[in-house]
Amino acid sequence: MTAELNTGQVMDKILFSLEHRLPLSVISVGVTETHVLAQYTVYSEEQFMNHPEADVANNKHVTRGHWHRGIRFPNIAARDAALDAVRNADIVGICIRVSEAGEFTRKVFDYYGIRPQYLFEAYTRRVIMISQQQKFHKMLKNRKIAIVCSYADEVKAALEHSLKDKLGFQITGTIKINQFEDIPRVKQELSACDFDVCLLAAAINAVILAPFIAKELGKVALDIGQGMETLITGSIEGEDWLVTQVEIAKLLEM
Repeated sequence: MTAELNTGQVMDKILFSLEHRLPLSVISVGVTETHVLAQYTVYSEEQFMNHPEADVANNKHVTRGHWHRGIRFPNIAARDAALDAVRNADIVGICIRVSEAGEFTRKVFDYYGIRPQYLFEAYTRRVIMISQQQKFHKMLKNRKIAIVCSYADEVKAALEHSLKDKLGFQITGTIKINQFEDIPRVKQELSACDFDVCLLAAAINAVILAPFIAKELGKVALDIGQGMETLITGSIEGEDWLVTQVEIAKLLEM
């Protein structure tokens, strides 16, 4: 049976895994990730290639932010890798409170027979470092941290400026990723990196990498998506857009 976790419970499982040196992967399957999984199964090629999500993903001029997908459609290799990853992930975020997006994800999960042990609201990743600040800081305190995203160096600089003196962590790896084809290199760099917890923001590529980090490297991996930008700015990333999807006050309470 699938259990729904709030952000405090997600952080508790992360902290338990870190304290006991256990592997753990926390991923999120949103609209883009669901469309990747739906290729040639739930959706025909005509359906997914004519969907606005394909247009967004195939815009090669976007390399960062809410509209960056890190993949080009069609991509069967990404579908198969993502399917294997979702089946192996420990905790899975989906759009629980945004019914249309969440219903499609559940439909795709049902098609594949995917039954995650734990679910949480995917949009909370944008605020978890604020709503669960004490636990989030405890996750970082005195840890060796790897960062995987296209702007990893910026995240490192921001975290070291704002929190390193207080929390005493070491950022031991800043690994850049822009697209699905970067995954083999990123896996090699992660395998050579000494870390306790890895923070990822790489859309479908983070979904694929997080279970690899847990299963193959025995570490904790947290896909925080656009929440990575929040670590730089201290503000909720994309708040103007986010309020059209869910109330911020409610999100902070989840």
